[in-house]
Amino acid sequence: MIKLDLINRIRRFYKLPENNPEFIWTRSTTYQRRLEQVKSGWIVAGLLMLASGSTSAVIVIGAFSGFLSLAFLERS
Repeated sequence: MIKLDLINRIRRFYKLPENNPEFIWTRSTTYQRRLEQVKSGWIVAGLLMLASGSTSAVIVIGAFSGFLSLAFLERS
């Protein structure tokens, strides 16, 4: 049996078509490149959180990083 990734298992569970534009976008090279940049951004944000030592700074950096991640990965 072939082990499917989470997105494909969810797609099959809800019987969504495979040629949906949102799924096609996640397989593009542009999306993959952006995803790698977001991963790097989260690593930098995590280091900033560790360096700050303040709970409020951690919350602000996490919220800002989450917003930027969602905005950056959106299809344009």
